[in-house]
Amino acid sequence: MNRCKTPTNALSFIAFCAAAASLAGLFCLSAHAQDEVPRPQTQNESLVGGRNFPIGTLRGKFMVVDAPDVELDGKVDRLGAGARIRSPQNMLVMPGAIIGQKYLVNYTRDAAGLLREVWILTPDEAMARRESLDKPLLNIWPFTSNDTVNTQ
Repeated sequence: MNRCKTPTNALSFIAFCAAAASLAGLFCLSAHAQDEVPRPQTQNESLVGGRNFPIGTLRGKFMVVDAPDVELDGKVDRLGAGARIRSPQNMLVMPGAIIGQKYLVNYTRDAAGLLREVWILTPDEAMARRESLDKPLLNIWPFTSNDTVNTQ
């Protein structure tokens, strides 16, 4: 009594799939996401010898009133949880150390619209032009994702 049957359609299909999978490994699939032209990750300040700021960074006049409450462009604003303020030497500054002092800064916002990163500018960085300084309406949170608004 022979219980081994001749190859059926299922076994043939499995063998065909195994052969197709091994052949697929021989062909290189290109990653289309990497074919795009890379966008610059810096703004105008890096051209004048300043630091590199991320795309979407805004500029404003900043003063710590009472941490986490701040004044940005003459309006009350708030620092987010874990917000970082960096000095012109790129070192962390505690908000309590600069209460009542006015600075020209670049900043970013988090998803809730609170201030996430604040960079106090050097004189060279402050000379680089930004549209958001002259147009305070651009400093509203939903416009921060538009990469073309803040570049010149």
